Amino acid sequence: MGERILSAGERTYTDSGSPMERVRRLPRVFSSCQSPRSGWRISVTLFSLALAILVVTLMATRVHNIDLSSMLLGIGLAMFCIVLFFLSRSLLLVREQQQETASALDTTEASLLESEERFSQMANNIQEIFWMIDAETKKTLYVNPAYETITGRSRAALKENPLAYQQIIHPDDREKVLLLLEEATHSGDFNERFRIVSLDGQLRWIWAHGFPVRDSNGRILRLVGTALDITNQKRTEEEVARNLSLAESARSEADALRQATLALTQDLRMDKVLDTLLLSLLELVPFQSGQILLLETDARLFLAREGPRSGPLKNIVQCPTTLDATALPFIHRVLGDPDGILLPDTRKEREWLAFEGCSEVRSWLGIPLIASHQTLGLLSLGHSVPDTFSTEHLRLSKSLAIPAAAAIQNARLYECAKIYGSELEKSAGDLRRAQKALQSLQTLRPS
Repeated sequence: MGERILSAGERTYTDSGSPMERVRRLPRVFSSCQSPRSGWRISVTLFSLALAILVVTLMATRVHNIDLSSMLLGIGLAMFCIVLFFLSRSLLLVREQQQETASALDTTEASLLESEERFSQMANNIQEIFWMIDAETKKTLYVNPAYETITGRSRAALKENPLAYQQIIHPDDREKVLLLLEEATHSGDFNERFRIVSLDGQLRWIWAHGFPVRDSNGRILRLVGTALDITNQKRTEEEVARNLSLAESARSEADALRQATLALTQDLRMDKVLDTLLLSLLELVPFQSGQILLLETDARLFLAREGPRSGPLKNIVQCPTTLDATALPFIHRVLGDPDGILLPDTRKEREWLAFEGCSEVRSWLGIPLIASHQTLGLLSLGHSVPDTFSTEHLRLSKSLAIPAAAAIQNARLYECAKIYGSELEKSAGDLRRAQKALQSLQTLRPS
């Protein structure tokens, strides 16, 4: 089998040569078929004449009164005429057969040229790569011009190295694709999606489909197929999957925030609210230590609640119970920034070491707790691995901080109401006791 790349203008890509070459061989085949027939006829004719001459010669030896030379001359002339007749007839038949053969060859050649023209038009204008490889060597036998458009590589380079197509397959997909191609040379079935790297370094997705070409014994000689560029389709599928993932993530986030908000409003006790806030944050943000710091004054905070520590932060010194925001630049910045602060790596911040009890924290989030335009305190979340927190974690923490601040404010109002209620109840009890004492004095006073 020829191991060369064929351009669309060429007309040969099989073992037996081009259609024109096959057409040229046909007259020789027909001539070889007609020659034995003509030779057989001439041989029979000459044998018959030789037999006639032998009979006449024998008769002439018995009849002495006949002029032998005249008889032989007549017989020779007769033989010449007979041979000339049969030879002329044979030549005439051969000529007629050659004319018929030439006409058939002209028809065949026109049909082949028309078929090849249609093939060239199809191969040169389709957007898919039309390819043909040898089943045994895996070398490329033919590719159409779409190969250059999709891969950015020339067919001339593929002609110099018929296995160069293997190098354009993405390294992560190459072993799998070549293994499937090897299996296809035995099964005849190849249908795979994989990535290629174009000459300019761009990543493209290809959908290749192949089928076998067999000989008369059923042995697979070649694999022929197409390769379609599905990069845009793949990008669309990935975009749809990404949007679905975002929608699912948004649904899960909304559900988590709804449940957290509901949990924050179910119990007005401050301890319950703070514990619920830290537990709800754990479902949204992967922190290892969390603190809720509430303001006592404009610059002084106290540790209202600290979440369960885990990982390397489990056994380190806990956060101080009170903090001065003026001495901690990051805390002071959080209280004045409603958007909060994200520090991907605290080692890159020179002032971080001033944050007592948090020296081992490498990634940190600070989110203010604001309700009714009043800053109540802040959330402090830490992790021992740098770059753990992202802007998405900051956004989720801010989303939960809004209902949490409202719940903390309601808990404070509830506590104040309880205090006022207790004081009011105590005052009412004192009043009742005073009234009873007054009534007792009035009953003892003489009338």
